This record gives sequence, C-alpha cells and structure tokens, in this order.
Amino acid sequence: MTIELKNVDQLRKAIEAISSFISEGNFRFSENGISFKAIDPSQIVYVIFDMDKKVFEKYSIEPTFVGVDLVEMSKILSRALPNDKLVLDLTDSEMLLRLEGSIRRSFSLPLIDVSDDEVNIPKTSFDASIDIKSKILREALKDASLFGSSVVLRVKDNQLIIEARGSSGTLKSVAKQTKYVSVESKSEVVSKYSLNFLQSIVREADPDKKILLELKSDAPMKVSYKIGASPIEFHLAHMIL
Repeated sequence: MTIELKNVDQLRKAIEAISSFISEGNFRFSENGISFKAIDPSQIVYVIFDMDKKVFEKYSIEPTFVGVDLVEMSKILSRALPNDKLVLDLTDSEMLLRLEGSIRRSFSLPLIDVSDDEVNIPKTSFDASIDIKSKILREALKDASLFGSSVVLRVKDNQLIIEARGSSGTLKSVAKQTKYVSVESKSEVVSKYSLNFLQSIVREADPDKKILLELKSDAPMKVSYKIGASPIEFHLAHMIL
C-alpha cells in the first residue's frame, strides 16, 4: 500500500487550509483517490476536499478509512523542500510519511479514532455567484479587517460590494464586472460572515486563480476553488445582520 506524490505543495496547502478549522479528521482512501469531509467544532465551516488518484505518480492502496491529527500532518508537510517527493504508507496503527529528496526523512503519525457522524448540509439554491481573482478578494478582506471582525457581502446591479464597520471606521469596496470579476445574480443578495473565518478559507488559494463564491441572503455561503488540480469547497455559516 503506497502513494507517491511529487507535488507535495498541493497536499500541503489543502491540509493547511483544513487544519485552520479542524484539528483532526478522517481520510477516505478509495479506488478513485483521497477524500475528506468534516465540520469544525463550532459548526461554522464544513469542508469537502477531493484528490483524484491521477494527481499521484503512484497510487496503490486498499480502500480504507483513517483518522489523523491534521495539525501534526500539516507540520510534517510544511517541512517538504521544493524538490521532495512524498511517499505515504498506512499500517494498522500509523500513517507513515517519507519526504525523499537530497535527504530522506521519515515521519509517522498514529491513527486515531475520530467521530464520523454524517453532517447533512441542506441543499441551497443560491441567488448569486461571483467568480473573482483570489488576490483581489484577499486584498478586499484585508481592507475590511482594518475596521471589523465581520464582513457584509452584497450583490447588487451585477456588482459585489464588500462592507465592514467598526468603532474606528467603515469600509465599502465595490467589485464591478471585469476580466477578473464575474457576477451573476437572480436578485439582490445581502449576507454577513465572520471575517477571520473567510480569510482563513481563501488563504491557500492561488493568488492568480479565481475563487467561486455562491450566495443567498441570510444563508451559508459556498466558497470553492482548486489547489493544483484538486477541488476544495467550504460552506461558511452566516451571521445575523
């Protein structure tokens, strides 16, 4: 049972993004690849991540389901050098990770029991979708963080409006239709979210690629993008306006 991955950065970024919210979780290894689904302890963010077996140089593993400490896994993957290859094996009690490059480094993580209660995410018919360059969104959220810990997203007249308010001031950013921003909406939308959570969600997105935001007034938001070739999506609970 062996998995080999030359582009360790893809997996590192995904685990980094997930571990911002979820400290431990279950990976499912199937004949199609690796998948991960979990909700954070505060039940604010639900994460879905898939990594197709085609991404790997070698993928030979029996279908299985294992729980690991994501924070520790993230620390290990962060030690990968640019030309390292990741070799991953599983035993009955451990996940074995080797980083092979100029030197070979071997790490092991004990497998843990993690509750796998099925989380039912209600199907939402979104009223607006925004395809926006990651760098633009991240800069707008940095602006918002000058004044508040929450952010209001509005979609009006095919524009995305980002607002933040605090005792020291207010922010209003307007993103109009350009080659970097595409807005589609059935109706006007307004909803409020945790700024810290949203910034953590988009942190690992490629700054030159686009992020898809799907919105409905006073409803959870779906945020999705790709890390390399692998899709990751987050469902972020809304706050009361």
